[in-house]
Amino acid sequence: MIACSCPTCGSSLSGAGLMVDREAAIVVSEGRFAQFAPGEFGVFITLFDAIGKVRSKEQLLRAIAPAIDEEPEIKIVDVYVCKVRRKLSGMAIRIDTLWGQGYRLVPTANMEIAS
Repeated sequence: MIACSCPTCGSSLSGAGLMVDREAAIVVSEGRFAQFAPGEFGVFITLFDAIGKVRSKEQLLRAIAPAIDEEPEIKIVDVYVCKVRRKLSGMAIRIDTLWGQGYRLVPTANMEIAS
């Protein structure tokens, strides 16, 4: 694994924990970090605040809407979920799709969560 440091505090990133910096829109896990654009972070934090529970596309659309100038269409949710999944790749957390229901954020390993 390549050593890296947190872009916010500069500390070394390692371990299986998950840290969420809500002010900087950064997630740190598995020695990696992801920084999110406003709409992406809206999706992530909506799922994170309900970890393990399903959130509908309509709920996620409400989280994206403030970051978009126009009235967004429901299909944009899929685009944002894809972007968030890509940024979470290699971390100890993933987004599951539950067809006809929505999306759910789940840990992929035992981990401590700090936010």
